[in-house]
Amino acid sequence: MRKLKISFNTLSLIVVVVILFVIFTILQPNMATIFNIRNILVQVSLTAIAAAGMTFAFTAGVFDMSIGSILALVSVFMAKIASTQGLFPAIIICVIIGIVVGILNGLIVTKLHIQAFAATLVSMIIIRGMAVLMSSGADIPLYGMNSVKFISSGTIAGIPFPIILMVIVYAICYFIYYKTAFGMKVRSVGSNESAAHTSGIKVDRIVIAAFVMTALTAVISSFMKTAQVMFGKASIGEDFSLEVMTTVVLGGTAISGGSGNLTGSLIASILIAVIKNGLNLLNVNTYYQQLVIGIVFILALILNGIREMRAQSKLKEGIGAA
Repeated sequence: MRKLKISFNTLSLIVVVVILFVIFTILQPNMATIFNIRNILVQVSLTAIAAAGMTFAFTAGVFDMSIGSILALVSVFMAKIASTQGLFPAIIICVIIGIVVGILNGLIVTKLHIQAFAATLVSMIIIRGMAVLMSSGADIPLYGMNSVKFISSGTIAGIPFPIILMVIVYAICYFIYYKTAFGMKVRSVGSNESAAHTSGIKVDRIVIAAFVMTALTAVISSFMKTAQVMFGKASIGEDFSLEVMTTVVLGGTAISGGSGNLTGSLIASILIAVIKNGLNLLNVNTYYQQLVIGIVFILALILNGIREMRAQSKLKEGIGAA
């Protein structure tokens, strides 16, 4: 039975979250109200769910720049279908869209041997264009659809539904990542693709599956974002990819692949949400907030580089000792 271990990186993130929360509370007492804490946790769920899927992609040695555009495309489709056919058909079709996009991204990377950055950057542009065309450049209203609104503001036993959904997604992802052969194969592919292939692992299938998981979690995040604004919008998610990747890297997942940290991704999501919420309460301009997130991303990259250098150093020491 695998014991849950919290890394030093994750503990450090928790300490930073607490310190920032205290600082923001001193500057703006409304930060610590029950209403605001609940609001923070709801906002966390939007990024955290997508970060769970992205953790799989990073671990497999790839990443997906297109998830922000997936948010937009799903938002438009959800609004169009839900307003005419109902919520359930909209969810089914959007899930299918996510699977198709994930498979296509995976095929482009594995079969055409195009780097994930270039492949998903192109798909990001194409998918965003499709969203704009589908919506004719206009927002699609979802007025009066309580079933849609429930996704973002409904409660079960007093607990906001987005938080419940986030817990379910992380429970499933944690089980898949740590308890199944697929999770082991994802780590193996990210650690050493050639060795994984030699050992009989279907590398291409694993990479494609990682892209599908990333797309599906982006679809869920899109449901929540669309339900928040109650519009199908082709403009949503423009900075979402950066925010999610910042979260995953900050959480301790290695950019080079082979090592992921789902717990860290969750805590990092809380950290980003606390920063954004605190800056909002202090009436800091949105553009400055984006600047702060960019700085956090740079710091995350630096920390990731330091972690990887230390890991390589320990590996060399171990080989030398042997």
